[in-house]
Amino acid sequence: MKKFLLIAGDNYYPEAGTEDWIATLKTEEEAASEVTPKTSLDHWLGAWEIRGCHYDWYDIIDLREWVN
Repeated sequence: MKKFLLIAGDNYYPEAGTEDWIATLKTEEEAASEVTPKTSLDHWLGAWEIRGCHYDWYDIIDLREWVN
């Protein structure tokens, strides 16, 4: 069962609903391995790369905490 939700987005285009959801993964480590910090000076690309897209922020959520 996949227990971790990876979400990400841009500061200037907040999404409603599930538009920020990237993936669900089995472990927190697997979710974290999807995220690559960008060191580029091109600030408009976002600070993080996930699956080939650039984002300003991301979060990994333990879905088991939602159940309790």
